[in-house]
Amino acid sequence: YFSFSSNDYKSIEEVKSLNYELFEEIGLDENKINYVSRVIYSTYKKAQYMSPNGASPQKAITLDKEADEMLLRVLSQAELKKFNSIKHKLK
Repeated sequence: YFSFSSNDYKSIEEVKSLNYELFEEIGLDENKINYVSRVIYSTYKKAQYMSPNGASPQKAITLDKEADEMLLRVLSQAELKKFNSIKHKLK
């Protein structure tokens, strides 16, 4: 997730529109797509803030764990596994 800092998302809607097909491919419904897009955007903003402030690899791991915990609020373990398998394709 720390890699989201290399993207330049302008909004949650942009995250959703750029990645909609990937989200549908792993079987997420509209509510889950909205939630996942929010998690990605908030994680992106945190990573963006942390990057210029000299974030350590340990902080990046913490950020990844926080994102997984948030995603597990609405995704099943199987859905999270599918999401993690395609997250390198996120635009």
